[in-house]
Amino acid sequence: MAAREFNLTFEVAPLPMNVQHLVVSASLRDENSTAAAVGLGGSLTASVRSRSDNAMSGYAKFSSLMISRPGKYRVRVMLSAASYNGVVTKEYVDSGVINVNAAAPAAQRPTPLQAGTLQRLTAENLDISAADIAKWQAA
Repeated sequence: MAAREFNLTFEVAPLPMNVQHLVVSASLRDENSTAAAVGLGGSLTASVRSRSDNAMSGYAKFSSLMISRPGKYRVRVMLSAASYNGVVTKEYVDSGVINVNAAAPAAQRPTPLQAGTLQRLTAENLDISAADIAKWQAA
């Protein structure tokens, strides 16, 4: 008997998958967190990246955040999940009060405690390099 070739086609219903992409965004609030404020600049949105490839924890990096107007503010960081269905806000957290003084220099050096924290983060490969820390310390 001679070999014969057959083609079989299977139709399978798609699996119900809802892949989420986690995103964080930063916004400026007034001192009491009751209203939005203007004057926040820099990268205001970032993707959440995971150290362990799971969707339950991760980190995000905002580059060059800057408040351009004097006053008292809070920065709100909001976690959202984006999927093919749209974007849903999951959670948010507000910073402590930030007092922006008109006479303060535009860039300020980190305290030794802040520099130490950043240096520990370089070992975790969180998009912070020793060069970034040195640049900030030289500001």
